[in-house]
Amino acid sequence: MVRGYSSNRDVTPSFLLAFDVDDGRAPCPMRTQTVTAPQALFLMNSPDIDRACAKLGERLQREAKDDLAAAVEAAYRLVLSRAPSTAERNSALAYLEDEPARLKQLAWLLFNLDEFVYVK
Repeated sequence: MVRGYSSNRDVTPSFLLAFDVDDGRAPCPMRTQTVTAPQALFLMNSPDIDRACAKLGERLQREAKDDLAAAVEAAYRLVLSRAPSTAERNSALAYLEDEPARLKQLAWLLFNLDEFVYVK
């Protein structure tokens, strides 16, 4: 390493590298768009995503208490910035099976939706 210089890999978090973050040292009038296997694998297996899912699950349990329908509503609003459709709400509630502990897994499912990853 040259004094005062760090390569992109030294300072950029791995999740940003997986999603092709621009290094910021050169002009970039248009960002390239890619979809690669490491991006999907990161979202499915990363310790960072696991921690985010755990924190969201805990928050949903704490704020919704025993009302899983309210927890599902809050999860969709927090992750996707919209309310769930009736079908999505019913599917999520069926998935939870009256087990608040499964909210972490619901968070994982939401974080892995195309709607979460890609801007329309």
